[in-house]
Amino acid sequence: MLLDIDISGLIPKHMENRGKLTLKENLKIIENILEQRKVPENGIDEEHIKLLLRILSFMDTDKDPNVIQIGEREARVYTKLQRESVFDFCHGVGRSGNLIDPQPKAPGASVMYKLTNKLLESFLKSLGLNVKAIATPVATGMTISLSLSASRKKYGSNVVIYPYAAHKSPIKATSFIGMRMRLVETVLDGDSVKVEVSDIEDAIRREINNKNNPVVLSTLTFFPPRESDNIEEIAKICGEYDIPHIINGAYAIQNFYYIDKIRKALRYRVDAIISSSDKNLFTPIGGGIVYTKDESFLKEISLTYPGRASANPIVNILISLLAIGTKNYIDLMKEQKECKKLLDELLNDLANKKGEKVLNVKNPISSCITTKKDPLDVAGKLYNLRVTGPRGVRKNDKFGTCYLGEYPYNYIVVNSAIGVKKEDIYKVIEKLSKVI
Repeated sequence: MLLDIDISGLIPKHMENRGKLTLKENLKIIENILEQRKVPENGIDEEHIKLLLRILSFMDTDKDPNVIQIGEREARVYTKLQRESVFDFCHGVGRSGNLIDPQPKAPGASVMYKLTNKLLESFLKSLGLNVKAIATPVATGMTISLSLSASRKKYGSNVVIYPYAAHKSPIKATSFIGMRMRLVETVLDGDSVKVEVSDIEDAIRREINNKNNPVVLSTLTFFPPRESDNIEEIAKICGEYDIPHIINGAYAIQNFYYIDKIRKALRYRVDAIISSSDKNLFTPIGGGIVYTKDESFLKEISLTYPGRASANPIVNILISLLAIGTKNYIDLMKEQKECKKLLDELLNDLANKKGEKVLNVKNPISSCITTKKDPLDVAGKLYNLRVTGPRGVRKNDKFGTCYLGEYPYNYIVVNSAIGVKKEDIYKVIEKLSKVI
């Protein structure tokens, strides 16, 4: 039993037995999590999650009532509010040389982090991804930096081949660690903007011929009209040329359309896939998820992190996994899919009424509708109508379109990400119809 206490003689024996039975059943929920190390099918309640976190945090040395603290880093905090903000894991996670190494002053936080990673793996397995995984204490862009840095250290990578998507995070992630980026131009295919795999291979060949060691940073999830990169074909090519391949799948976990693409790519060369905890697991911003079949590369990523890290993003991932559960998450995925179908139906109706069109682009999360008005003005009016999320893009804007040249339409991007409700879809179309 997790907690064995002696209360004999304090109350009648039959009451003692009844009380211990209740305590045992409550603690059994926590014991099952620690023993099975799997995300529960049905989420567990907040009180049991708090109890688990409290038990683990009490293992850290700063909770020892007889500890003598003489180090420069002893989890000293000024207020209780600060302790509560990190769920009392004040020592953080990791060591200066390795993010996932156990921390001697923080046995409880070390267990918490290891447990989170085990639950992540079981969660991804429930979605059909048989991979190794770690949670990172930084968001997607910085996690990309860690992964690229690991590629540089393990494989000598010195140039990032980036099939262009107008996304600042990957570009800044590359610049942040001082690597050079080679952009591969997009092409227009109907309404879709994409990058030809043959152009990516040409870029790889040129860099190798120039005595460089490239790493490919592909994009799985992005706003339409930019389509997903063909990560399966890219993975094949990276395998043939023996170069690393990192996939930016910021919100890939929430939809089986993306998961299926990942499964196919994993049959070939994929060193790491990066997703966001807030976009997929309903956490505050600040955490990332890295997963792959290459466990050695995960360790290399862990080794690139400088110093210890805040436990807060890790704890938030653990809380979400325990609270949601696999069954509820799959239900949320189904709801997201239904909302996207509704969004497309309503957007098509609106387009017919307004003389516009819904762009024909494969994307299970987001949709685009053209507008004859200034799309930035339309997006601004939506914001003033208390609608957050839609993006207005002018046809000569590089965002999501061709790196050079002009897209045929001005358009508005409307999203239907996990967590959205059908009433939200109806309301946003009602507001959009007034301003488009």
